[in-house]
Amino acid sequence: MRNSFISILLCGLVAAGCTLDKDYLNGPNAASFPSSKSEVEAGVFSVYKSFTDLQNSGTPFTGLQDNGTDIGSGRINRAEYMYQQVCDKMQPNNIWVEKVYQWMYKTVARVNLVLDNIDRVKGDMTETEYNQYKAELLCQRAYLYDWGCQLWGDIPYIDHTLSLSDSYGRTPKAEVIANVLKSLDDNILEALPARWNKNDYGFMRIGSATAFALKARINLNWAGDNTVPEATYENAKKYATKAIELAEGAGYKLASVDISPCGKDHTFGEPDPTPIFGITAARAGDEWLWGLEYSNAIDGNTHTSGYDVSPRHIGGCAMFSPNQALIDAFQCTDGLSITESPLYDWKNPWKNRDPRLDLYCARSDTRTLGVEYTILRSKKKVHDYNTNQDITNTEVTGNKNEYGSNGSKGASGYAWRKYMDPEDFAASNYKWNSRSKCVKSYPLMRLPELYLIRAEADIELGIDFDQARADIKKIRDRVGMPEVKATDQAALRSALRYERMVELCDEGFRWFDIRRWGIASKCLQGDLVAPNKEGYLSNAKPVIDADWHCDYSQKTTWDGSEFNLRTYTKFVYNPSRDAVWPIPETEMIANPNMKQNAGYGAE
Repeated sequence: MRNSFISILLCGLVAAGCTLDKDYLNGPNAASFPSSKSEVEAGVFSVYKSFTDLQNSGTPFTGLQDNGTDIGSGRINRAEYMYQQVCDKMQPNNIWVEKVYQWMYKTVARVNLVLDNIDRVKGDMTETEYNQYKAELLCQRAYLYDWGCQLWGDIPYIDHTLSLSDSYGRTPKAEVIANVLKSLDDNILEALPARWNKNDYGFMRIGSATAFALKARINLNWAGDNTVPEATYENAKKYATKAIELAEGAGYKLASVDISPCGKDHTFGEPDPTPIFGITAARAGDEWLWGLEYSNAIDGNTHTSGYDVSPRHIGGCAMFSPNQALIDAFQCTDGLSITESPLYDWKNPWKNRDPRLDLYCARSDTRTLGVEYTILRSKKKVHDYNTNQDITNTEVTGNKNEYGSNGSKGASGYAWRKYMDPEDFAASNYKWNSRSKCVKSYPLMRLPELYLIRAEADIELGIDFDQARADIKKIRDRVGMPEVKATDQAALRSALRYERMVELCDEGFRWFDIRRWGIASKCLQGDLVAPNKEGYLSNAKPVIDADWHCDYSQKTTWDGSEFNLRTYTKFVYNPSRDAVWPIPETEMIANPNMKQNAGYGAE
């Protein structure tokens, strides 16, 4: 039987990306590709391009995953596929599950095609070039298999181009990860330059700093899983240290940001994360080790996430957003939670908070892309600082009022400032629409993650708490947050989990982190709350635990009056089922060797 999986792989045989219904006039012949060094390079670059292709609702994949967790939200009527995984409703015919599975193996096929045949053109390049191309391809494949195992558990491990006569089943995840780590041989990775010339490649290509960082990440992801013995905290620390040394030696560093507008209202200016996340800064800066880079110069190499993440008042559709739980989890400037700090005033909740609340998230009474943003229903006009005029506040008027009784018209009253870029907005004539073409880059790896990988490994090993504190301090220093003073493992673990949640929010880590830490069942149960339909300030006083999870189930308030948040949706997480996705229905039908994950039927 010709199964769907092999068809997916064969779609990737032509590195230029042509499909089975196209002849080889549209691309290189799979029987002879690659036939030169230039074709090897074209194959490597086609894989990088493939990483930018995975989108849903117009948003690149790394900006999606966190919006189906305890820290992010998505419009229920447009993003039901995301809420299924935290509402015990995910099914094998889920369109996003199918799309990710097909994309992943099509991209793996592109890698395998070049790796299978690179030796026959080895004489067309230097030994260094040969090893560099191989290293890039192996890292690309390693990223995919690590991600795939986190999504599905056991998955087929394919390391060569399949023929129609090949058969396959699911490979135990321990074997997949062992193969991945073995493939990332230190000697091969060291052939890479620590960093490619950023004037030529920006952050698109994987250098040795990124390669060793990826090896550290994979070790960390699986070190606590007893079924995956090949991954260890020792190696996570070892490779993170090596990657940091290479990165710092190659000029990577944390970008500087202005935190002066943070915590203030729209009249004081606009918090600006673009030195870290802006289009120009990301390409020419020194913080990103690897990312998804988009360009209008390449056909189809754009997205619409500016429209997706932006509020209504500037033409966006408020598809994705941070939620109340993340907003309430941000510390006060003394490093304490809002329930512990004497600096917190629930009537002025934005004062004395971790500046990243305003740098990474947009909340009511601030500016977003030059326009006053408020969800207060009584405010029918807002000020547009771009034109110095008052305009209609479409957040709260007409049929675009998004804060009704449910989340069908918008997300949770906040927005992701990380992914609103002035350059994209200007290119859209200062008004988003569903056809807006954006080239905002999305990170796959930033330098802060490297420090946090080493810090977590040190904490879990219990061997170098001073180094763990120093690594966390580097990140907190940037925004003026106090250093962590904790000296015991439990307190340092709490500090590390806070830092990953806040610094890496909406970069695709949260779903994996809470399962890796064994706290998903706690974080993904009960009501997901949001500001009420009138847009008033929250009076909710959550219980915030050591994992920085905000629990609103007791409905306690700061002023003793009625709890004024609404229920956006209800989480129902079944750890025996929902910790992994189902194998897509099409693959189960096509391949009799496949077995389904527990709880999804036909196991």
